[in-house]
Amino acid sequence: MRWRLAGGVAVVAVAAGGAIVATGGEEPVRAAEPAAARATATVERTDLVDHENLSGTLGYADPGTLVSAAAGVLTGLREAGSVITRGHSLYDVADEPAAFLFYGTLPAWRDFTPGMTDGADVRQLERNLRALGYAPGDVDGHWDADTTAAVERFQEARGLTQTGTLGRTQILFRDGPTRIGQLRAAAGDQAAPGRALAAVSSTRQEVTVALDAERQTIARDGERVTVELPSGRTVWGRISAVGTVATRGQDGSTIPVTIALRSRVARLDQAPVSVGFAVERRRDALAVPVKALLARQGGGYAVELTDRRLVRVTPGLFAGDWVEVSGALRAGQRVVTAE
Repeated sequence: MRWRLAGGVAVVAVAAGGAIVATGGEEPVRAAEPAAARATATVERTDLVDHENLSGTLGYADPGTLVSAAAGVLTGLREAGSVITRGHSLYDVADEPAAFLFYGTLPAWRDFTPGMTDGADVRQLERNLRALGYAPGDVDGHWDADTTAAVERFQEARGLTQTGTLGRTQILFRDGPTRIGQLRAAAGDQAAPGRALAAVSSTRQEVTVALDAERQTIARDGERVTVELPSGRTVWGRISAVGTVATRGQDGSTIPVTIALRSRVARLDQAPVSVGFAVERRRDALAVPVKALLARQGGGYAVELTDRRLVRVTPGLFAGDWVEVSGALRAGQRVVTAE
């Protein structure tokens, strides 16, 4: 808190959120010379955004469940947090790789074998074999001798019997590198087709917010938001999806809002975060720090310039530590602020 005596005007100012009072007198008023240097700030022309903070959850995009496609003793499962890339196995059964990760959006719905009919799934397999360095010939969705040879080279490199055939249970197609989440099995467990082994996701982080359905208007696709991490660090995010189907809960109906992050921000999963949604904006506003405002007795506000004049102002939008003002001010002037 700071007290000032300005030509019979008693002034007290505190940080934003506290009381700031000025009593008596009319502007302009000259304050007494300060005993020490005072904190000052520049009047600015800037864009202001008022944010409302809501609770969210930091996690990973494209969640799913890794299930066993083989029967036998589970002899290997990647650790939680590990990332699997194209051509590597996700788990082992009976000391043999049981499922290899390939990139693609079409699930493996049939075995890959010489003589199979043409299809988009064959093209997807050929694309992966080429990316791994096993030239399958033309990537055209047609299985030929080059495709068989490429599969055999893939099998040889991984210590598998070179049959030229890949069963649909030996391959898991996902969009890209896959992160292992919470484990639901351990080495030594009995694996069986359909048994859940682990949670999986992409490596891309995102934030989800259960937004009150009645407040859907504050969430718009493409809008930037702030995300405060558990460490206290704040990063920018962008709304990538706004749900249209509400879910009813104990606290009312909510819709899911998904926020994309530009890059990985922390080694955290299912962590609580605070998301700041823009609820009001002012473009090219004349603004001062909130700590520069002085409340006048009888109503209204003023700011003190560095030449000790008090200038009446009318506050507008409050946005964080800044406030929009109108009055006899101009950008570039210096005002005194509370410490």
